[in-house]
Amino acid sequence: MRRKGQRKIVKFAALFLAAALLGAAPAQASGVQVNPTIRVGIFFGGNALPGANLLNHVGSGYRFGYFDSGLNFIQLGFTGETAISMVKTQNVWYHEGQYTDAAGSGPAVGCYHLLLPGSYPDFQSAQAAAALYSGGFPAWIDGVYQVRVGAYLDGGSAKAAQAALGLGSAQVVGTSGSGVSVVQTSTGKMLFQFDSTGGLFFAVKPGLDELTKTQTIFRNNTYYGGFQYQRSGGNMTVVNVLPMEDYIQGVVLSEMMASWPVEALKAQAVCARTYGYRKLLEGKHRASGFDICNGVDCQAYRGIAGMTDGSRQAVEETYGEYIWYGASLAEPVYFNSDGGATESAVNVWSENVPYLQGKPDPYEAAAASQIERYNWTVTFTRQELTDLLNAKGHANSGIVDVRVSQTSPTGNVTAITFTDSSGKTITRTKESCRTLLGLRSQRYTISGGSGTGEGGTFYVDAGETLPTLSSAYAIDGSSGIGQAAPGGQAYAITGGGEVSLVNGSAGNAANTSTSNVFTFTGSGWGHSVGMSQWGAYAMAEAGYAYRDILQFYYTGIEVRQP
Repeated sequence: MRRKGQRKIVKFAALFLAAALLGAAPAQASGVQVNPTIRVGIFFGGNALPGANLLNHVGSGYRFGYFDSGLNFIQLGFTGETAISMVKTQNVWYHEGQYTDAAGSGPAVGCYHLLLPGSYPDFQSAQAAAALYSGGFPAWIDGVYQVRVGAYLDGGSAKAAQAALGLGSAQVVGTSGSGVSVVQTSTGKMLFQFDSTGGLFFAVKPGLDELTKTQTIFRNNTYYGGFQYQRSGGNMTVVNVLPMEDYIQGVVLSEMMASWPVEALKAQAVCARTYGYRKLLEGKHRASGFDICNGVDCQAYRGIAGMTDGSRQAVEETYGEYIWYGASLAEPVYFNSDGGATESAVNVWSENVPYLQGKPDPYEAAAASQIERYNWTVTFTRQELTDLLNAKGHANSGIVDVRVSQTSPTGNVTAITFTDSSGKTITRTKESCRTLLGLRSQRYTISGGSGTGEGGTFYVDAGETLPTLSSAYAIDGSSGIGQAAPGGQAYAITGGGEVSLVNGSAGNAANTSTSNVFTFTGSGWGHSVGMSQWGAYAMAEAGYAYRDILQFYYTGIEVRQP
């Protein structure tokens, strides 16, 4: 049976497949805070939502407002409701527990409203006035409190309601592309509306005060902190806004099994905290309204469900600690498992990082029996490789061979070379040795082709074998004798002076093999730069402390608070 903790780590194994290492200037100690507020993108881009439900789990009610430029929450209103939904100010329908764009039989929330005359000095005044009308609700529109009535699907329906309700002085209005409405989840009853054309984004803080550390359920996950909802004419980007230490609680749970040894969880916590702070400083997602995402482009984060005493202890006992290289924050990338040796960043991403140096890993193997698909095998036919390379822009006449053409000092593959039927070679290096073919790691061998070196194992008709053609002399078609080289047929002179046709047992264009299948046999999963998560597990099981783990996988670093 596959363990749940393994699934979590497996999902993270691809986290740094295309990492942009050290994208910002290194953070100096004087500028690094302990427990800053961080904004985590939960749903964004193509996954932005038309509606987002919240449900109180610990604490009750919600406050409405926005976060200012310093991420201070500015309160505009509140509700004692337990289950609320934020919806875009376009027509949406409630269906199977969520608000969507698809018309259905469930409650609808329309984007046309009746605006009553006048304005109000505060939320309570607007709320009291709204209560006098059926379907009335308070709204905050560009700094002004208003009372609006109804949520109609079209202007005609709004006009009809205006007449039926006797609200002749009301105006039929909508909102800008930034508007967000708050409704009672199951009924669609309007509770509040927010709209700002000045660049402010609607936010919700669970709980009616700061006395309770709230926990809130959103999309079947549980979260600390508040939420921000931003629009630019379409669906809502949903951002979790919370203290760094609360965020790290969730990352540890998403990246490691909570039942793992506490020292491994501590190592993960320090890595995640340092990496998260680096992303906050880099501002990669700043234009999208958040600091770090919750997926493979950043680091996994799915809230705090499943938090245990061990995971909580790991974060609390490393409070505010970061990984430093000299006076600057390191960028401590990490991955699932290395298969026996980590790799230097220069051999994966072409950037020489002093604390990301490859080394043999004597610890991870102790946990190999617990790691799903620690040893793996992938096969390709000639036609599959031909089609794949052509699709990737490497035109070829039909791949007949693939071999490992270079390895690093730690034994990981740093170059592979393909040969087509015309003798043309295509070489891919560094990380693309893995990503081009979708392999689990760069630690593998190839059989069925020439494998490693220029020609695998060669044999002569008389039965003798040659490990390589580089030490052989061949007779060409004109009976000339010279040192053999890949390409065409070769007749080799053995040590006894006999002349025989040379054939390759592994098969490439040079030795005219008819092998049709190439087998990649490897171990580990991920880019192998930085810390092996399973290696951290094995070291913790062997009695090593989290600082020992981090100082093994990251060369010359220090672990401390700013």
